[in-house]
Amino acid sequence: MTRPLHTNRRRAIALIAKAAALIPLAAAAADGLKPTPEVTVGPFYPPDPTGLPFFGARALSPLPQGNDLTAGPNGRRAEGDTIRLSGRVLDIAGQPVAGAKVEIWQVDARGHYAVETGADHDPGFAGYGAHMTDADGAYVFTTVRPRAYGRYAGLIQRTAHIHMRVWPPRRKTLTTEVWFAGEPGNDKDSFVSRIRDLQLRRRMLVQLQPEADGLRAGVFDVVLPAA
Repeated sequence: MTRPLHTNRRRAIALIAKAAALIPLAAAAADGLKPTPEVTVGPFYPPDPTGLPFFGARALSPLPQGNDLTAGPNGRRAEGDTIRLSGRVLDIAGQPVAGAKVEIWQVDARGHYAVETGADHDPGFAGYGAHMTDADGAYVFTTVRPRAYGRYAGLIQRTAHIHMRVWPPRRKTLTTEVWFAGEPGNDKDSFVSRIRDLQLRRRMLVQLQPEADGLRAGVFDVVLPAA
């Protein structure tokens, strides 16, 4: 039995509409992922710190090894809330980047970087860690949740953050920061507020969720710019 002409026409229009709806998705995929924003390395990068006026710094020597920042020397453990930070290093096409060195550094639970001279450091906190991405581009760190801090009688105020530097093979080094969703200081932080793209800003804000082992964990994927 032959279908009425108007029925076939409705089906054709519906198929055209479905195809048209897929075009923006295909275009978005072709454009690739937006690269992770770059942030200054800052004055307290443990291998090569510059310090700040009135607040000196010295390089960590020997430089801590491994991806567990909560393991201090002589078996001491870090103060504060232990968290797990993991993610993947990707290119703008969404492909994993294996063999990339990922470094992180941050303040301890007392609000001090390990390189700051004259500071009341937490002796159980390494302050720095490094991990190589696997075949899936994955990395993982155990650390403590950083606190917000101020410097120079409040002239400098920073929201809670973790510095991150990625050294991919045969690509330019990327330095960025990890921020945390729900942190009160995010809206006033000079670095967070620069990210006008709301989707990109959400990607930069880690959501900490409890895992089976009791640790709160968050995911932070890094998208490298085009080589």
